[in-house]
Amino acid sequence: MTPKLKRTVIAWLLLAPLIVVTIFPFAVMFLTAVKPRTEVLTPAWWPSEFRWSNFADMWVATGFGQALLNSLYVSALATIGAILISVPAAYAMSRFRFAGYGAFRQFLLISQMISPIVLVLGLFRLMAAWGLVESTTALGFIYMAFNVAFTVWMLQSYFDTIPRDLEEAAWME
Repeated sequence: MTPKLKRTVIAWLLLAPLIVVTIFPFAVMFLTAVKPRTEVLTPAWWPSEFRWSNFADMWVATGFGQALLNSLYVSALATIGAILISVPAAYAMSRFRFAGYGAFRQFLLISQMISPIVLVLGLFRLMAAWGLVESTTALGFIYMAFNVAFTVWMLQSYFDTIPRDLEEAAWME
């Protein structure tokens, strides 16, 4: 056995338990998804029959399609909104020094330290007062607000890596 093959075999033997631990929850989830309804809570690991119709039933009976569309809408709104707000802010923080620059950086840092759960009650009362408790758009804006500080922080670090000379050369052409 060559040394390279030996190292490969040892690496796979060491990684095998990690692979099993990683894949195990997904296997249990899949096997539970294809079990008949009567077997879901039983201790049997393997289903007596594979019910592929469970996946079609999920779309119809639970309203999964609408929930998926709502999730896509909220995440797209939050992502696009956070990017539209954060790119100019991060660029300005990277390229210009303005009054309140340090305070704004501190605000971004402190806003990341606050746990969102602290704000839940206040946000709920605000959304209830505005009649937006069931609004997916309001949820998208809330997610966007929570992500703007992190996005500005990350994009500023990215803009700092771009040489100013490259930017000035682009202005010349």
